Amino acid sequence: MAVFHSTLIVDKQADPKPDSDFWLDGELGSFGCESSAESALRVLSVKVRRNPLDLLAHLRRIHFCFRNRLPAALYGALLDLLLVLEGKGEALARRLLNACRSGLDKRHCHILFELARHDPQQIGNRYSLFTGGLQGRSKLLVQIEAPIAPSHDPLTLANDFIEYSQLDQAMDVLESAVGIDPERTELQRALLELYRSTGSRERFEHARRSFAELAIPLADDWQALADIFQRQAS
Repeated sequence: MAVFHSTLIVDKQADPKPDSDFWLDGELGSFGCESSAESALRVLSVKVRRNPLDLLAHLRRIHFCFRNRLPAALYGALLDLLLVLEGKGEALARRLLNACRSGLDKRHCHILFELARHDPQQIGNRYSLFTGGLQGRSKLLVQIEAPIAPSHDPLTLANDFIEYSQLDQAMDVLESAVGIDPERTELQRALLELYRSTGSRERFEHARRSFAELAIPLADDWQALADIFQRQAS
């Protein structure tokens, strides 16, 4: 019978020599996250979002959530992996779920074991990255609920994504950061520049409406960019 271990999953009959470093992300220290579970989880989640097909990134996130007894985050991490697998890797998925069962509440455990019977748009939580969020709420609002780790400046993180041409991820970071700290005008300017340079009119309009609904104060530059997009559409 499989059990959860410092090496994630082992067999009871085996006598492994755990390689704990393999399951721990060595870069967390550079983000200043070593003493904060929330900050570390945020970085691990960003890595999964950046490369959804990176199995090791998923496993490290799952292992972290289980080890730190974060049941809601563990559910979100497992749900993301199962959605990415798209029904493949059934043996791995079943082994993971059995190993993580003790770290989940009964309802979440049932959903994960019977995932094919559920609509992914209705079963996400604030930690899941690849669903539509809770009760059909927009992706943007879910991201605002799960803030950027304060130990790593969002402008720096966004610039890292831009350097590797991962512009959608950079916008994800800045949208969340504006929702958390709208008084930082440089965050809004950076986000608006990304919308303008990528021609992301629909995403710009969606973010503008969402921020307005949340009564988040926006700089005058938002109206200026709206005017530019309107002229381009004419």
